[in-house]
Amino acid sequence: MLHFSPTEEQEEIRSLAHSLATEQLRPQGRSSEKDGDISLSLMQTLTRTGLTAPFPEIYGGSGPIEAITYAMIAEELAYGDGALATNIIGSMMGPLTVALAGSVEQQERAIPPFCDPQTAPTRRGSLAFAEHTGGYSLSEISAMARRDGDTYILNGSKRNVIHGTQSAPSVVLLRRNGSEGSQGLLAFILPAQLAGLRIRPDVEKLGLIAAPSASYTFEQTVVPASCMLSDQNGVIRAATLYAILRAGIACGTARAALEYASDYAKERIAFGRPIVSYQGIAFIIAETAMKLDAARLLLWNAASNWDKGVDHETLIRDAEAAQNQALKIGKAATIDAIQIMGGAGFIQDHPAEMWMRNAAAME
Repeated sequence: MLHFSPTEEQEEIRSLAHSLATEQLRPQGRSSEKDGDISLSLMQTLTRTGLTAPFPEIYGGSGPIEAITYAMIAEELAYGDGALATNIIGSMMGPLTVALAGSVEQQERAIPPFCDPQTAPTRRGSLAFAEHTGGYSLSEISAMARRDGDTYILNGSKRNVIHGTQSAPSVVLLRRNGSEGSQGLLAFILPAQLAGLRIRPDVEKLGLIAAPSASYTFEQTVVPASCMLSDQNGVIRAATLYAILRAGIACGTARAALEYASDYAKERIAFGRPIVSYQGIAFIIAETAMKLDAARLLLWNAASNWDKGVDHETLIRDAEAAQNQALKIGKAATIDAIQIMGGAGFIQDHPAEMWMRNAAAME
């Protein structure tokens, strides 16, 4: 019988992440949106906890990442604020991809700065995944890499690259020219100066404003073959891990909206009684809770399979299914929260409208 009961250590880590979410992230959600980024003081606090350094201890990290543990962390951080959680996880994915798929030399260059308490708060990584013609699915990656002697020539585009304007390492997922399916997936660390790459910062975004992002366009962009991350198994694991963590963020956003709207409905009096006592409201809350539990079950199953190292096709299927369902409940729960709150849901005195915009921007 399947069960995903957290260990005592995982419960302690989740409790720590929850405390940070409620005491730090949520109070700073609105101000971070206005600033367009996470504050340095919050990053310093996160660095001290070790939650942002799931890297091998040899590089100064807290130990290799466990997907089930970080799925819980991602959910708790997003319970505080989804945009800040996206900011944090998006930065981690650059060095994590190198840790999972890179050579020892590539890891030695990319990972230690994210583990050093002095440098980690200001360091940002990035992973360019989704494209303008698709979403966060491996089958929709169409940007191409063609081998040409000791170099690769890149063509295509990427969207919504978190920290894409200033990141190191900056990792991009592409497809080997002429290939199909997961076997043709490649990843490259982009050099700091690269002719043929056009980077355009995303401005006036609907949501996830506190997670700065950019779009990439590759036009006959030449990169040395040494920039490629050689472990293809690791590339697939990194891509599916990103899907799992994004699902965690979406679940956390949905949970925050559900609880906030439920509390509001208990306090809002209409016709002499709390509106939560009316079936039209109670049914919405109950159905959202049920769908959130179902999405979380898919998420924990995918994360557990990631930790077990199941075959690629199973892992891709489970991770993308969890992500798709979590994104759906994230959008539905935040919209329903505003419906429950009525006109109050649209004003900035409450975070519901910000959460709805963040959930919509995750696709």
